Order: sequence, then C-alpha cells, then structure tokens
Amino acid sequence: MSVRIVADSSISVPDSYLDRLKIAEVLATLHFGKESYTSKALAPDEFYRRLAAAASPPTTSQPTPQQFAEAYARLAAEGADAIVAVCVSGALSGTLNSAVLAAEHAPVPVHIWDSQHVSMAGGWQAIRAAEIAAAGADVNAILAELTQVRAQMQMYFTPANLRYLVASGRAPKLRGTLGDILNIKPVLSTIEGRLEPIAQVRSQQRALDFMLDRVAAALGNRPARVAVGHCNAPAAGAAYMAAAQARLNVVEQVVFDLGPVLAALGGPGLIGLAAYPLTA
Repeated sequence: MSVRIVADSSISVPDSYLDRLKIAEVLATLHFGKESYTSKALAPDEFYRRLAAAASPPTTSQPTPQQFAEAYARLAAEGADAIVAVCVSGALSGTLNSAVLAAEHAPVPVHIWDSQHVSMAGGWQAIRAAEIAAAGADVNAILAELTQVRAQMQMYFTPANLRYLVASGRAPKLRGTLGDILNIKPVLSTIEGRLEPIAQVRSQQRALDFMLDRVAAALGNRPARVAVGHCNAPAAGAAYMAAAQARLNVVEQVVFDLGPVLAALGGPGLIGLAAYPLTA
C-alpha cells in the first residue's frame, strides 16, 4: 500500500522536508485589506515591512475544501492508495473541517489527523508520518505512530507583545495593554488543542528560560527533535537553539521563521519551541 501525507501550511513543515518526503502542502491565505496572498506568496522581508506599516493587523483564512480536494486528487493520480492529512489543531482553525469535507469525495480513502498543535509541533507529526509511510507503513501503523508522537510533543511560545495575539482571538484568556506596559510576558502552550497561557513572567528572556526548563524536565537526556520558530527574529532564534542544544540531547534541529500567516497572529519577536523524544 502506498500512503501519502498532506499537511496544511499552519503546521510549518519546512520546504526541505516537503520535497524530500513528498508531502503535499495546502496553503492558508493572508489578507491585507482587500489584497490576499497565499502563505508563501510574500517574501518575509516584504511581509514584515507591510506588517509594520499596517494600521491594523492583517487577517487570515483557512485553506478551502477545494484546495484539499485538489491535493488529494493529485496524490491519488501519483499512485497513492490512501492519504493521511495532518492538520493544525481543529480547536484553533477551520482547516481540519475543510480537510474533512474534501475527504468525503476523494478518489482514495483519506484519514484526517488533528495534530492538536500549531506550527512545528504539528509539523514534526507530519514529518514522522511521511517517514514511516515512505518506509512502507500502512495507515494503521501511521496513525499509531502519530498517537505516540502527539502524546509526547512539547510546545511553548512567548510573544514579544500581546497586540497581535489578542487581536487574533486565538488565545481568549489573554489581555493585552497592561501586560505590555508592565513587560509581563505570557508563556502559552496547547492544551487539548487550544492555546492557553500557562505562566506569566517579567521579560521575554525569563519566559524563554521557563519554556526550556519545562521541555528539559519532560525530555531529560532522551534524543530529541527540536524546532525553534521565530517571527522576524533570526538572531534570537539561533541563540535560543544554541541554548536548547546546551540543555537537551538534540539530534535533529530546525530554526525557522513562522512565515506571514502565523506571524500575523503572533506578531514580530515571537519565539516558540517544539520538541519530542525519539523512540528506539
């Protein structure tokens, strides 16, 4: 059986993995007023320049069922007997619903997987699914592996300011203005698929330290895949990965810009950490 993987762009699978593992990506859309762009249409420099000049944050929209249907049809035409679609948390986006609707009329069976995460916390799941699919695993084995990876995933992030995240509505328990004035930085994680603040500390550096402490406590010295995502903060992202390497047994690493759609929701300066332990 040939099983192929579909991933939506909000789980941030890097292009190198998409190409090597032949993962089909379905793109979300960014809206600056009446102008719309797919998540990869704007170069990062251009996006952040426009973001800084915008009177209000841009909005985003999920991929449509038609986009998923086209991806399913393409993979079926390439010989797939079944498809696993790995999606950003269904509690945060309608993306999962689009994937489900498209699956109803797909030419081959499609199994929808809710990563219950965002960005590379979901991306690592899609990558692992594609790896074992390429090695010949069937759908049941892939779903069993995804269950294990998702259960062990560690994901935390902290925004540089609260304006964008509060405006997005994705973290309804956050309140913005006072926290920014006092330089109080929340640490957020995904709990049952929802973004929840789990700590508030003074300064982003203390937030970053808290995140790494939590991941180190969960992973110990087990070999781990680790991703650091940032929004227009490459130096800070690289420095944070170096700190992670000093604390964790990092066997595979990714440092990446979250890109326009997620940066529109989290805002410049955001730093995130996603990691999970490898099993024998």
